[in-house]
Amino acid sequence: MIVAMEGGATHTRAGLYADDGTLLAEAESGPSNPVASSPETAALTLVELARRVLAGQESGPVQLWAGLAGAGSPTVQASMAESVGHALGAASVHVTTDLHPILFANAGPGSGVLVIAGTGSSVIAKNRQAKVLRIGGRGALFGDDGSAYRVAVEALRACAAMVDGLGPDTGLLEQLPPAAGLNSFEEFVLWSGSADKRAVAALARTVAAVADAGDFVARACLDDQARRLAAQAVAAVERLQLGEGARLFLHGSLLTECEHFRAAFRESVDQYIEAQFVECRQVGHQAVYAAFSEAPPKVDWAYIWEPAAEGFSRALSSPTETKLAVTQTLDQLDALGIVRLMNRLDASLPAVLAAQESVISQAVNAAAKAISNGGRIVYLGAGTSGRLGVLDASECPPTFGVPPDRVIGLIAGGETALRQSIEGEEDNCAAGVADLDALQPTPKDFIVGIAASGSTPYVGAALERAKECGSTTAFVCCNPSPSARADIMICLATGPEALTGSTRLRAGTATKMVLNIISTGAMALSGYVYQGLMVEMKPSNAKLRLRAARIVDSIAGTGQEKAGALLASADWSIPTAIVMALRQVDACAARKLLEEGGGRLKSVIFACT
Repeated sequence: MIVAMEGGATHTRAGLYADDGTLLAEAESGPSNPVASSPETAALTLVELARRVLAGQESGPVQLWAGLAGAGSPTVQASMAESVGHALGAASVHVTTDLHPILFANAGPGSGVLVIAGTGSSVIAKNRQAKVLRIGGRGALFGDDGSAYRVAVEALRACAAMVDGLGPDTGLLEQLPPAAGLNSFEEFVLWSGSADKRAVAALARTVAAVADAGDFVARACLDDQARRLAAQAVAAVERLQLGEGARLFLHGSLLTECEHFRAAFRESVDQYIEAQFVECRQVGHQAVYAAFSEAPPKVDWAYIWEPAAEGFSRALSSPTETKLAVTQTLDQLDALGIVRLMNRLDASLPAVLAAQESVISQAVNAAAKAISNGGRIVYLGAGTSGRLGVLDASECPPTFGVPPDRVIGLIAGGETALRQSIEGEEDNCAAGVADLDALQPTPKDFIVGIAASGSTPYVGAALERAKECGSTTAFVCCNPSPSARADIMICLATGPEALTGSTRLRAGTATKMVLNIISTGAMALSGYVYQGLMVEMKPSNAKLRLRAARIVDSIAGTGQEKAGALLASADWSIPTAIVMALRQVDACAARKLLEEGGGRLKSVIFACT
């Protein structure tokens, strides 16, 4: 079987193809542009998506073919292909850019020029000898001529010129702010500091609409960028000597959806060469499949990885054990340098989690199902990973009011290991099984293994035991090719640490972020949160009692003084106090209403309305 993928900075789409070319399944995931995130993060997106599209299929040799925006560097292609290949145990992995497959799939053995004008822009051409030439497509810093991003930027500049009295009037000044969710043009200054390329490019649709209404400034923005893109296409035809009647394959929203831009582009091309304008019939993962299936065994426009005979089954060492590639290590920096290095490394973690959002959401749903059905969430790990699980479990009772036996943390070596290092216990498979057996796991439970390396024996053995008991399992690790397996695999591309091998740093921070999401999401879905408030919290001290009063006041509108009195008469039960206020009943009646509503405040409040 073959998994073909097409991806970029916003999404990745995959198709599973049988050997005869039949499309068997499709799936979609998050971004996989290695420049926008990192090669490691992008590789994990491919691995997670491949596992999803392969789920339920008969096992057998799998090839993975990927066309990715940002994967133009041979070094990046090789790194991603190797990581994905080992993680999936694939027969081969092909990685190239997102442009080559579309060009080769649509042009076939003949010559042609692919012209793309979407969020970004690029021109790539080939002759009959398969010689490839690429023009443009170097991103926003180098101009991205002919892209929606560049159209939007020029429109914003035209508005600024009008405001400053340096340019003509334009309807863009009125239309662009609301298109970005802003109240005035001046708000664009602050907005531009956080808006990504896609958000800016989205404004091109408004520019097109204003142009269609007859605004000559908006039209000029489109015309200028269309001419610049046309110049690139003409240069490609001339440099490869494709001759008269060269085929230009048009792709991207500006060329396929904006009639004014398309017409201006064609008119500009026609001034210099005679060309055929052709729609791209094959795009996405279909183009990736078609291009590679028709290509010779070896091509110079893609990196092809195949496992060495002696290394097919070997697992990659954990990235956390790899030395960080920096010019100065921690001990060579001053205090400010250390802060800047570690802060810069941690700043990459949100993108690491973003690449795994869909699989993390599976864990949230599984955890919520366990809590709602009377089951338990059980974390288990060794060392730092174990301590993180115990920490998250111990925070759930005071935060959400669940009994301590509903969210449990197990650590190799027991409670002593919370304060003292007993690292040798992580190799004890029997202890992992015994610790889990002591809880008598059932199919209602959700068992979450945690191991930064992806290979801790204590955790792996416990997960296998959990599967035997019918429990749903998840595994949180920081290795794209872990040896332990679970129903839900959350592999975080945290990469090397500032202090090599110290997984309490980036790996630990990312893991804690994931556990925060799992437990909080599970409790929110199970009714332990209302309007973003901790309505099941136990007010066990003065600070928390003040917080409880604020919560009651926020939901029931009682005022904090009355809220405090209601809480006191409700034995400091926040849900009971709220129901007393909303239903105008005493504590006994409020408790009965809550019991009838399954113990959850939300159901009683909805009944009130």
